[in-house]
Amino acid sequence: MKHRCQSANADSLVLQGPLVEVTLTRPLQAGEASAQAGGVKVRLMVDTGAQKTVIDRGIAESLGIVPIRFEEMTGVSHVPENCPVYLLSITLVVGDGTKKRGITFTSEMIGMATPPNPRPFNGLLGRDFFRFVRLIYDGSGAYCDIIPVIPEPPSKRSVNTGGHKPDRRDRRKAEREARRKNRR
Repeated sequence: MKHRCQSANADSLVLQGPLVEVTLTRPLQAGEASAQAGGVKVRLMVDTGAQKTVIDRGIAESLGIVPIRFEEMTGVSHVPENCPVYLLSITLVVGDGTKKRGITFTSEMIGMATPPNPRPFNGLLGRDFFRFVRLIYDGSGAYCDIIPVIPEPPSKRSVNTGGHKPDRRDRRKAEREARRKNRR
């Protein structure tokens, strides 16, 4: 399952970057859906150069979220600014057709002032979000895919069978067998 960000052409990816539609809500409790939390849909631009996710602070204020602290940030203007930090949940819908599901991450997000000129996005999706997903960026194809990282099931070696617990001797034996196979 993945989320595809598509643009009209490769030039639009270069000029603007891929946009992702997400739902921002107050931090979700275990088992709670984003629809229950009364979220707002926004478009964030994928920005692998941004250390943290940045949103228009008006969005957090409209949700009634209060800052958890203030942090000095330096953006593209290179002028340090004291910005509010909000704890929010981001829900991204992955999949297509009938196989859609939302993946939700709760993270601290930086609130930035609304820019004077309107833009087609409400913030930047930063590397703090991308540590939970795999990002495939295809400039010539004018798309990027966001694929959730799903933990792999335990390997067969770590599963205990018949009450036998692997120990150091089992590991050494397996290493010797692997070396013998590599010599052949």
